[in-house]
Amino acid sequence: MINLLLNKIYKNPLKEVFFAYTLSLIIFFFARFIPFIIGTVIFATLLYIPVISAHIKKIDFFNFGLSNIDLKKSFLWFIIASITIFPTFFLVGSIYLSVDKIVIPKNMFEYTLQQIFIIGFSEEFFYRGYIQPLVKKSVQKEIIKTIGLDYGVVITSLLFSIGHFLTYFTFFSILTFFPSLIFGILKNKTGTIYSSMFFHGLSNISLYILINSL
Repeated sequence: MINLLLNKIYKNPLKEVFFAYTLSLIIFFFARFIPFIIGTVIFATLLYIPVISAHIKKIDFFNFGLSNIDLKKSFLWFIIASITIFPTFFLVGSIYLSVDKIVIPKNMFEYTLQQIFIIGFSEEFFYRGYIQPLVKKSVQKEIIKTIGLDYGVVITSLLFSIGHFLTYFTFFSILTFFPSLIFGILKNKTGTIYSSMFFHGLSNISLYILINSL
């Protein structure tokens, strides 16, 4: 009975998105009541939901943005996005937060590894590698084709920001919609999640440095 229901869900991209996303939010909500394991629970959830999907559909989970990497293209788009976004981010952020001097945190090395290879990887694997292509299958419409912006990117970014808000309940969680657009564009332009993973991690690190500089 359960297998039959799951097979019906996984045959329809939008049903699969709704099921996977709702399941992740339910798990995140209850994980909030066990603070000392919430990070582990979120990390595992974001990894296992796509892997279970791959198992049910009998496909390789490396298809979720991990295979056919073009290192040159991924690195190039990461550099383009970083040069375009981060100088302005630091300038505007410093003015808005009244930061006089940038202070690098003492735990910068450990925090960098965590943000890129744990937070960045798991969230990009789930949202950009898994959810975004499913949305794109159902809503095949471009917005700005030249930069890779389509409704798949926008809808996935909306889900990304709502997910953050319902997990952390802060206003700034909603603002994750905007960097998420860049993550989605990077996935579209490179075909993998590697450039978006590093850019995602660097975005979190940049915000952490600004807050630490207050």
